Amino acid sequence: MGKGMLRDDHPFTLGMTGFWGTKYINDKCPGADWVLGLCTRFKEADCSSWYPDYTFNFPPTKLIHIDIEPSEIGRNFPTELSVVFDLKAALTVMLKVARRIYPEGLKNPGLAAEIAAYKAEFKASNAEMETSDAFPIMPERILADVRAAMPRDAFLTTDVGWNKNGVGQQFPIYEPGTVLTPGGFATMGFGPPAALGVKIAHPGRVVISMVGDGGFGQNPAMLAIAAEMNLGVVWVVMNNNAFGTIAGLQKAHYGLTYGTTFPKTGGEQMPIYAEIAKAYGVEAVRVRSAAEFRPALDAAIASGRLTVIDVAMINNPTPTSGHWNILDIYSPDKDVSHVATD
Repeated sequence: MGKGMLRDDHPFTLGMTGFWGTKYINDKCPGADWVLGLCTRFKEADCSSWYPDYTFNFPPTKLIHIDIEPSEIGRNFPTELSVVFDLKAALTVMLKVARRIYPEGLKNPGLAAEIAAYKAEFKASNAEMETSDAFPIMPERILADVRAAMPRDAFLTTDVGWNKNGVGQQFPIYEPGTVLTPGGFATMGFGPPAALGVKIAHPGRVVISMVGDGGFGQNPAMLAIAAEMNLGVVWVVMNNNAFGTIAGLQKAHYGLTYGTTFPKTGGEQMPIYAEIAKAYGVEAVRVRSAAEFRPALDAAIASGRLTVIDVAMINNPTPTSGHWNILDIYSPDKDVSHVATD
């Protein structure tokens, strides 16, 4: 939920921790002497279900936890120092103290070089997927093309699934407050209408909503509001023809995908959200090859008009290095992985 507060191209930004974090990040955290937790619940997904072997290990790592809500402090991890305070006021004081102790700043070129090398290696590891011409499109390519097309200060809303987990893991955000994601309760259906609110607040800025077909289908009637108010949002529907995460879990534990994968007609992903959007009077494109996606997105951004881009995506799971004990809940004491489905 804090993604973007420190830009992702900052030399000391590691990235998201936990189940959808990368191995480098999750390996780095347990070796920390201190962790400063600012207005965070240390929730399950970010902390690999609180298993000490994966992301955080308190103790021996010591935790300073600052939050305005007393019940959040110490709820999931023991603290060395607890501060119940308004975060902006607390950071103002801490910044003054830091500048007094280190008036020239604290340099760590070795760590900066290590982080830069990790980021370059991680980017290279995704290069094949990001440039693949496969269709349905690889999710990594969708994310890479959207990031390349988006202005640096554009707003992004996500929903639940690849568009949330993949964005957290491998989609850089450069300006504070420009990404809105339902990372707390993971509320399906959040992303599409959230984009309307952002566009109303910032009519002059580009607003893109990346959302799965399951999330977009929760409330397509928001297209009527968007059309009535002429809100130039661009929705990218990452259509994997399924409730992907749920389908993967159901397949892994029960060998079924009942009610979680949707029918195809003549090889087409169904429903065709581009046609649904047109029924609301909204401009829409159904992308039919990997090469068509970026030009369609560029055209939608340049036009400033309300647009839905429906793009078929292969139903691969987001790669993970952390842990999530929902697997244990479904099938305790069994070696079960979260797998993709056909």
